[in-house]
Amino acid sequence: MMHHMKIIDPPRELTVEERSFLDRLLMKPFPGRDELQEQVSSVRVSGECTCGCRSIVLTVNKSLSQKALVTRRIPIEAEGIDIDGITIHFLLHVVDGFLSELEIFREDSKSIQRLPDYNSLELLCLDD
Repeated sequence: MMHHMKIIDPPRELTVEERSFLDRLLMKPFPGRDELQEQVSSVRVSGECTCGCRSIVLTVNKSLSQKALVTRRIPIEAEGIDIDGITIHFLLHVVDGFLSELEIFREDSKSIQRLPDYNSLELLCLDD
């Protein structure tokens, strides 16, 4: 999927909804998860996709955060359902041990109509 990111300067705080999705993704144990949970306290949104997918670029204050030793760039992902039954994917990207992006997109690449409740997301981890 091709994202069209808009830079946010200065970076903004997470919305309640964005924080809920991050917290949900970080509920399931995987290598590096604890450090990523700690990074959320200093994370800011430095970019937003304008294509209707709801993806955001994350910036972490590295001086306040410990590097996470994850085993892959996308250590955790989740799936939920849009109101028309199409699957929405939530991928958490980690680059060089730090939160980098929360990628959110519909399986058919169309604009998301309504994000599912974060509690309904099915978590998927390749390190299980």
